[in-house]
Amino acid sequence: MNSTMQQTISDFLNRNAAEFAENFHIDITYDTSDNFTVTAKNGNVYITANNLVMAFHGFYCYLKKYCGVQLSWCGNREIKIKKLTMFDGEYKKYVEQKYRVYMNYCTLDYSMCWWDFKRWEKEIDFMAMNGINMPLAVIGSEAVLYETLLEFGFSKSEALSEISGPAFWAWHLMTNIMGYMPPKDEKYVYERLALGKRILDRYLELGMIPIQQGFSGHVPEAIKEKIPAAILYMQNGWCGFPKTAQVDPLDPFFDLYGKTYLRNLKELMGFYGYVACDPFHEGTPPKKDKEYLNAVGKTISNLYTRFDNNSIWVMQAWSMRKDIVQAVDKDKLLILDINSERTLSSSNMWGYSVVSGMLHNFGGKNAMQGKLKVHAKNPYVKLKNAGANVVGSGLFMEGIDQNPIVYDLQFELLTLNGSIDLNSWLDDYIKRRYGKYNSKIRDTYELLLKTCYKDKGYHENAVGSTLASRPQMRPVMTGPCCYSKVFYNVKTFEKALTLFASVKDEFEDSDGYAYDLCDMTRQALSNRFYVNQKEFAKAYLFRNVKKAEAIAERQRKLLLDVDRVASLRSEMNLERWLFDAHNLASDEEEKRYFDLNARTLITLWGDIRGDAPNIYDYSWREWGGLIKDYYYARWDKFYSEAIVSLKNRKRFKIINGNDWNSRLNCRKYDFGKKLAEFETSWIYDYKEVDMPKDEDVIPTAIKIIEEYGMNK
Repeated sequence: MNSTMQQTISDFLNRNAAEFAENFHIDITYDTSDNFTVTAKNGNVYITANNLVMAFHGFYCYLKKYCGVQLSWCGNREIKIKKLTMFDGEYKKYVEQKYRVYMNYCTLDYSMCWWDFKRWEKEIDFMAMNGINMPLAVIGSEAVLYETLLEFGFSKSEALSEISGPAFWAWHLMTNIMGYMPPKDEKYVYERLALGKRILDRYLELGMIPIQQGFSGHVPEAIKEKIPAAILYMQNGWCGFPKTAQVDPLDPFFDLYGKTYLRNLKELMGFYGYVACDPFHEGTPPKKDKEYLNAVGKTISNLYTRFDNNSIWVMQAWSMRKDIVQAVDKDKLLILDINSERTLSSSNMWGYSVVSGMLHNFGGKNAMQGKLKVHAKNPYVKLKNAGANVVGSGLFMEGIDQNPIVYDLQFELLTLNGSIDLNSWLDDYIKRRYGKYNSKIRDTYELLLKTCYKDKGYHENAVGSTLASRPQMRPVMTGPCCYSKVFYNVKTFEKALTLFASVKDEFEDSDGYAYDLCDMTRQALSNRFYVNQKEFAKAYLFRNVKKAEAIAERQRKLLLDVDRVASLRSEMNLERWLFDAHNLASDEEEKRYFDLNARTLITLWGDIRGDAPNIYDYSWREWGGLIKDYYYARWDKFYSEAIVSLKNRKRFKIINGNDWNSRLNCRKYDFGKKLAEFETSWIYDYKEVDMPKDEDVIPTAIKIIEEYGMNK
């Protein structure tokens, strides 16, 4: 090993196991197959691996297996080791998945858009420890677009106006929007570039394969003013946003613009071979015949191979088209089946290389949910056994910071070529998560497997929240694609919570236990809100004023209680989200700009006074602060209006609409207009915040369990 690699290893160990850094000895063999071997003797641990990612994966696998370590975004956010456990023999692992891919575009905004490099550094280490070797690398691409537009005659202000803000850049890259909430100063563009380059450099330092942003034809409509001969066609507006422009890939200008873009990408960030590009993503091609789509596939592939003959086009299966795919040489295309559902229905991707993915979360919402038994079967195995050319596994969740058990399982599956015995895995998980095994906690998980983590009766990405829903008598949807109905027995879930809380004295020093107790208490209260709202709707229907008033007061109190308990953990606190946004800014003006982005994304997803997106509440979060300041305020207004209408024997007219196309009907009614005024004012309600601290959740959780009779 050279001195640079030795320094990389030393830095990694000091960041993650400083007290024992001198006791770990890592050697790199440079074998072609991904593997590691771990031995331990005389207080030292020796790791031999073929590359750095596998070495760091071996480091973490050793800590999990022999030292009981569990590292998570939600509780247990630091590695804590009391001693290094010695063992006889060798611990070996071979990983057959060539690619272990990480991140959906959406993950970058729903969870990561306010991260500074210190936070990214922690995540990159976490990636390596879990064996990830192919992360998305598109932060900083704002500068690539900016400088490309300048070359085509845009002024600085014109070019800036076409760049979407930090909370919406992901959907810009996915060609859904253009220039939404743009920055006012070009310094923002170069701040993003500087951060993106540091992230990219660290990826490369660890030997990871970055997926960079390619070009599929998405351009500003104003390009027509600069290049009148360019052939553009307009895509239908995505989710209520304005239409966007697409250069016809068969127009010579497509190649000219694409080459300019790729040159700028290489000059600003370097070019590393794997480029993401999804033509007509969630859009419609101008022609649907095979000849046209074949020509599109060849044109885009040729753009990349002429720029760099070793380049590989990376395409999501989400919106792929067969005739585009089959126009590309098999060794020039890698398909990401982000939810492992398209491969088998697409003739095993016609023999193309495919990565089997897991898509567990839409929007970063934090309901407890996930089909653990289904995940444990490992979709990689299913696709492989079906004859697909599956060359890797991937995690493509839209948001993180939720459901730690689901992701602990998923990270383990990334590097396994078989299924997992969930029963034995749960035994081990409990020991790692909480510091020791406990039979009552094991019984808790059996109840959770019958409720929020059951494997039937719901769609994982369609789980909603009544308290986060836009108020109506019986909310059907929260966001546009998640149902507010609780899909399991609420009393059984409360039994699980009570059982979990009963061992509090044994786990008062466990951070994993504290987070999970907080999360389960939050979920139990959220479930109660759903049950109570059905009772309120019934009381209203039968014009029982007294009962309606009593339930309304109960609901108001419940909202404040769930806000109170969620606020005790920084992972579930609005102030953390806003603090990180403010902290990333370089001056006061940018701080306010980031704050507006941050508030908008998790609520309205846009300013509903103008061109209104119909995906408001898509990214709902049951977070402390957000519940009290936003969801409580909406429901308080609802209950006040409903009670007044009952007393005055007047009809309370409110129709929010639940499907994609009718969600904006709320603005046709007086109450809907009032809600819209409040919601819009809230996203502009800038406040200074401090980074919230984790507080002792146990006393509050126990009090809530007793007060709400969950232990009866």
